[in-house]
Amino acid sequence: MNAMWGAGQMMFNKILVVVDGDVNIHNYLEVAQYVSKNCNPVTDIYFSQGPMDVLDHSCTKMGFGGKMCIDGTKKTEEELMELPSKTNELNLTAEWIKSLKETFTEIEAIQINWIQQAVPIIVLSITKNKANHVKSIAELLAKRPELITCKAFIFVDAAIQINDIADVLWRACNNADARRDIFIQNNSLVVDGTTKTKAFDNFNRDWPNILTHNDATIKSVDEKWSKLGLGELITSPSLKYKSQMYGEGAVID
Repeated sequence: MNAMWGAGQMMFNKILVVVDGDVNIHNYLEVAQYVSKNCNPVTDIYFSQGPMDVLDHSCTKMGFGGKMCIDGTKKTEEELMELPSKTNELNLTAEWIKSLKETFTEIEAIQINWIQQAVPIIVLSITKNKANHVKSIAELLAKRPELITCKAFIFVDAAIQINDIADVLWRACNNADARRDIFIQNNSLVVDGTTKTKAFDNFNRDWPNILTHNDATIKSVDEKWSKLGLGELITSPSLKYKSQMYGEGAVID
């Protein structure tokens, strides 16, 4: 971990995941399952701080912020520690999701698809309306008996399509400073991947909006597509992200 963060431009890395050499790191599901099996959030996640890319908007200070390493390797006897036993399996249903949303009305959606693939991670989209909102919800969720084996809770904004794994990870990792927004709660990792504001997070830097093409540009490209010999029309990615924009400006107020 420390060697990698000291290797040239690797100093700008924010989140580092380490697995054993026989794991196919190009198979994201295999990596996620392997890490879930071998990583205990209490003992196998490490935090540091240092230089960050100046384009990282989530750092409290430009160019400097938190870093996290997740050790997903098999542990030797010396690395293992005695911790409270976690024996019950995650067995969450649609009725459970409905009940939880009734209890926490700020939760817009809950994604438990990963659990069915042996990755005990829950994604929640929320509408924040007070300071320390994510932390307060995480404290209550992590104490619930049925969630004792959950390895991680990932929180994102209400506009995010939480069934899109790539989108969730992209937004959560971009929007979190490991020093400020990622923490351990009752033996589970919590990632606050929501937008940070001055009102609720005491965040005083500009927060960039989602960037999309306007409708005129999308229409123009679509009309020219067949003439350019580019093959079958590819739908503009901007159409997917327009619903996730926060107003019309370049910066979120």
